[in-house]
Amino acid sequence: MVDIYTELVHALAAGEKCVLARIIRQIGSAPRTVGAKLLVKMDGTLVGTIGGGLLEHGVLQKAKEVMVSGKSAVLHIRLTGQEVAASEMLCGGNVDVLVEPVFAGDAGAGRVFQELIAMAAQSRCGTLVTLVAGGRESGGRFLVTEGGDVIGDASGLSGASGIDVARWSSVREPSLVTLAECEGKPTVFLEPVETDAVLLLFGAGHISTFVAPLARMVGFRVCVVDDREEFANPRRFPTADQLLVCSVAEAFRRVVVTPATHIAIVTRGHAYDREALRAALGTRPAYLGMIGSRRKRDLIYSSLMEEGVAVEELRRVHSPIGISIGAETPEEIAVSIVAELIQVRAQAHADRRPAAEIR
Repeated sequence: MVDIYTELVHALAAGEKCVLARIIRQIGSAPRTVGAKLLVKMDGTLVGTIGGGLLEHGVLQKAKEVMVSGKSAVLHIRLTGQEVAASEMLCGGNVDVLVEPVFAGDAGAGRVFQELIAMAAQSRCGTLVTLVAGGRESGGRFLVTEGGDVIGDASGLSGASGIDVARWSSVREPSLVTLAECEGKPTVFLEPVETDAVLLLFGAGHISTFVAPLARMVGFRVCVVDDREEFANPRRFPTADQLLVCSVAEAFRRVVVTPATHIAIVTRGHAYDREALRAALGTRPAYLGMIGSRRKRDLIYSSLMEEGVAVEELRRVHSPIGISIGAETPEEIAVSIVAELIQVRAQAHADRRPAAEIR
């Protein structure tokens, strides 16, 4: 999420026009779910995706119109019918996409999106609220912080003075809400501010050189840790967000492990793996995995239990690391590790999904 909004803020600072497209409603099957985003920049550069195929083609055509008119549109796309069947895009559902202009002249947009990025970086909760109305000009969006404060312009909501916007401060999933208590019954799209998942990768060896770019490609921010500068350097890890050339102990002093942190231990030997695992067990990440055979795992577990580590704590560890796909080469092992990271992240999102739509 943050990457797209970071690109948007940079474009606004450069005086550029952008169009932001977001899936706000989904009925049936679709390539992407509610909240998927696509940023269309003035030079035609695309950041993100909402599903490709005919869906994205239709949105791109509408984005060109919005770029010229400066007015938003809600695009209703049916992923059914002969045209869709001919394209082999057999999803069979319907989606609504909000396509809105975000231009450099809209000072409020810069403030809102800059604050959103800051909130995500600091792991602060909040919700981006966007008025859904075709034909409106840039604007009509604001942030609700976890304390219930409003950042941005909420005046676009007709009769909104009586709404308790603080109730939106902890929305768990993107959702579309019709404000029945307001004059004209406006509709808003609620998008929770989320911290991007972080991969804390211990070990800068051969396997890690494949894990890091693959994890970055699927949306993880990657921090590589190794005490050898000849291994942990930008030449070997050009896509890493951070490189820490230090000991395991120093890394845990410098990095704050949050519920969005995923830890993968892929060091150069048993002793280093054990050291990293021992330190990682003192934290509560979203994921903790360690490479190695079952025999190696059992030896490390036994030594840790002799130190007093509880069996329940060791059950949190994914080891051998990765999904079992018969991986043998470093490239295949990297795929299995990142696949498991994706699986854990997706399950976490599913667990947060509310049983009913927030009103």
